[in-house]
Amino acid sequence: MRTLAGYVWADSPLHRMRAEAKLAGLLVCAVLVVLASSPLELLAACAGVAALVTLARVGWQVAGRAAWSLRWFLLLVLAMNALLFSSADAIFSLGPLHLSPEGVVQGLRVVVRTLLVVVLGTLLTATTRPQELVEGVRRALSPLGRLGVPVEAAALAVGVTVQFVPTLLRESYQLMRAQSIRCGNVASRGIMRRAVSYVRLLVPIFVSTVRRADELSVAMEARGYRLSPQGEAARGRRS
Repeated sequence: MRTLAGYVWADSPLHRMRAEAKLAGLLVCAVLVVLASSPLELLAACAGVAALVTLARVGWQVAGRAAWSLRWFLLLVLAMNALLFSSADAIFSLGPLHLSPEGVVQGLRVVVRTLLVVVLGTLLTATTRPQELVEGVRRALSPLGRLGVPVEAAALAVGVTVQFVPTLLRESYQLMRAQSIRCGNVASRGIMRRAVSYVRLLVPIFVSTVRRADELSVAMEARGYRLSPQGEAARGRRS
């Protein structure tokens, strides 16, 4: 299987579904995951998402990579819930921080929900080509066009994001690798030096983001892409 901008080439029922149907399914599944609260409900949600990953035939590595990329954010979410959610039956307290069993349970609940929603979103982009996703958003939102909603702009934003974000992530990873080669392993340093190293990465990442956005706008203008006053897209080539 090959990947391109998040899409995984495979033959599965999810790949053959229409994009708007997958968008509606993602919305329904995400709502069900967020509403799941008891351990049994969360276990059923995990089983359902696992079944979808198997059905999609994109490989567990794709879903696992998306979850692993959020590990520090999820750890922060777990810590904040464990220390700030409740002060009842606290194991220990330090000022406004109270580590409680109820907070730990709530943190685990939020982490599991977030992971499941991330995996669902990954399945959407892994089984839907960018152009199909844009067309799906356009068809799904077309009834709202009569109410003045800029459907074409929304579809364009989705298409740009789907193809723009993976590029930025790859460039960020390359910058981190380059810094590691020049300055050694960042993880082996102290906390403060690690923080300074990561902050220094923000400037080149920001510059890369601005440069990519400028290149994209120039390319779209060169191809004569524009939005009409009614929000409908038009493409053409300049004479």
